[in-house]
This record gives sequence, C-alpha cells and structure tokens, in this order.
Amino acid sequence: MKRIKFIQINIYKGKYLSKLIDFLKKEDADIVTMQEVTVGGFNLTGDKSANLFEILKKKLKLNGVYHGDLKLTGLPRSSFGNAVLTKFGIKKSRVIILKKFRPVTLEELDGAGAFEIRPKIPRHMLDVLVDSPIGELYAISIHGAWTAPPSDTPETLRQAKIIVKVLKSLGETPFIMGGDLNATPQSEVIKMVCGVANNLMINSFFEYTTHPKIHKIVPRKFLVDYIFTSKHFKVLSLDVPEITVSDHLPIVAELELMENSPLFW
Repeated sequence: MKRIKFIQINIYKGKYLSKLIDFLKKEDADIVTMQEVTVGGFNLTGDKSANLFEILKKKLKLNGVYHGDLKLTGLPRSSFGNAVLTKFGIKKSRVIILKKFRPVTLEELDGAGAFEIRPKIPRHMLDVLVDSPIGELYAISIHGAWTAPPSDTPETLRQAKIIVKVLKSLGETPFIMGGDLNATPQSEVIKMVCGVANNLMINSFFEYTTHPKIHKIVPRKFLVDYIFTSKHFKVLSLDVPEITVSDHLPIVAELELMENSPLFW
C-alpha cells in the first residue's frame, strides 16, 4: 500500500462532536490532524469536564497524541490545543513552541477583549512520527496565530519562519502537515510555507474552508485551512465537504507516495 487518506479539521471545541465522530468514522482516514481540541472548561459540548481527545481516540479506535498549551485561569486541567490521530503506530512525538502566553479566562477569550487577547494566545506545531505501511512519516498538526480578518502581522511572520525552519529540518522523510493557519493563500505566511512544502489547496478550485453559515469572522468564506506535503506525494483526490461538523470545513485528501517525485495534479 502506497496510499494515505488524510483529514484536516479544526473541531471548534467539540461544538458538533457527535456529528464529527460520525463523519470521521464514515471517512475512515489513516491520519487526522485537529485543532481546537479541548479538555474541560473550554468545551462547547455541554460537558465541561470531558476530555475531547480521549473521547475521539476511543470512539474512532485510533492511536493519538495531544498537546494543550492554552489553559484557563484557576482550572489547570482545562486545555486547548492540537491533536494527531492515526491508525498507524506512533514512534515518537514532539511539540515545537511557536508562542507562549499566560492562562486566560473565557471572558477574555470570547468577550469584548477577544480581539486583543486572541492574537497573543499560545501556538505550537505537534509533530508525530508514525510507522506507516509506506515507511516513516511525519504527521504534523498546526494552528496559526489568530487575526481577524486574516492578515500578515509581525507575529504571524515570526511564527511562519519557525514553521519553515522545522519543515526544512525533516530532511528526506516524507511529511504531511494539516492545519488552520489563520492565513489566506495570498498572505506572506502561506507563500513562505509554500517555499518548502506543497500546498494542496493551490489549483484545487476550493475557495473557502470556514463554514459559510457558522464561522464568526465576517465577511465569511475565508480559505485558512490547509494540507501541506513534502515532495513525495501525488494527490489522488481532494475534497472540502460543506458539512456541519465544526465552524470550519474538513479537508479530505487521498495521497499516493511517489518517491523522489514532486507532487502534481
């Protein structure tokens, strides 16, 4: 087998958790990268004690790694972060810090001061080395620095430089990176990442990944979610189904390993 099915999805703190689980079960992907995976008080599921990562891992019967770096003031067990779920064995993982910040309150995160606080909250890359049937493979989940509407800032550009450095450091080992980059295709952030990785959304004819009826940022219909790969992969199919499993739309890709060949359509 030289094929990988890969899904990228920002899960919106579990707002539509049951629908998300049904969708992921049906798709049966080999690797899923997620952002806004929450534990405790951040949850939008109604259960403020739930660990969404553990629920997803158990319901989908997958291996996984989670890192939550945003904490709630006075509730250290609550967290918000990224996850990688996979059918494959996990050899090792690491967290690359993009931004550190103090714990926050829900009022700070979602209230009147959100536009000041959200650009400052922690960000990281979660890099997981999996032992797949096609060999060792890095599966990376990333959530880019927040701006509204999406735009380049000194902070987003600083983080982009770290992302580029990490991807360059992976050498000849294949990688697939899924993420909500909070950046549009025309941004300098995305252009920088495209310099070291293949952007599956280029020439894909998909124009947006924020949910056109649910996402809070207006005007709606921004393309901010991506799958990037190393040169080793050919795209067999790509879809962005307009379904309600989050305030973002999932990206579903089927890839084939093409050793020593650049990605092509």
